[in-house]
Amino acid sequence: DGRFERSHIDQIGGNVGGNTGGEDIRSRGDTVQHNLGVQLSPDYRGGTDGHVLVSPFPGPILDWHKKQSSKEGYAPDADPGFLSVKCRYAYFLKYEYDTICMPASWCLLRGADMKGSGVDEILALAGVDKMTIPSPLLESLSGLESSAVVRKRSVEPDAATCVDLNFTFTEESYATYWETDECGKEKLKDGIDAFTTETKNLIKILI
Repeated sequence: DGRFERSHIDQIGGNVGGNTGGEDIRSRGDTVQHNLGVQLSPDYRGGTDGHVLVSPFPGPILDWHKKQSSKEGYAPDADPGFLSVKCRYAYFLKYEYDTICMPASWCLLRGADMKGSGVDEILALAGVDKMTIPSPLLESLSGLESSAVVRKRSVEPDAATCVDLNFTFTEESYATYWETDECGKEKLKDGIDAFTTETKNLIKILI
């Protein structure tokens, strides 16, 4: 993909600080890849700010809503994680941003006892720009009948579903939105803590 043929790719977290850091990175002429997408506002801003890629995490979003609702599972079209990624994809399409929507980090949708539940989110989002899919889930997908794997997302229909305005946050309104998004705050912290722990473990192995 020509959008990755730049001098350098920097990865940032999906929060206020990450987006601010992205501005500094772009000023150097480097490319920004936006990870840990568990909030809509930073990911939308990733499109308006010209980030090459946004990676929303449907699994952690679903986990948080399961915990809050005490539900064991959701139907695929009612999954908060799926709906959140679909919003991002539709937003980038409607306003013609080149930002790639590449979901990663998946969750059991209908419950651990339901066959195929581990790939429900992937199947529901089939057709987005790109995906990060771990090997065990790729194996699960390869075992499905070909008729079960069909394109669900496409450009014109999904762009038409976007009802959000093409907005630009001020730092103040951005911070206010951040403070009201409990799912985003909690899951972003969990993700950063996990990355930090694994980085420390890697350093121990290498030293």
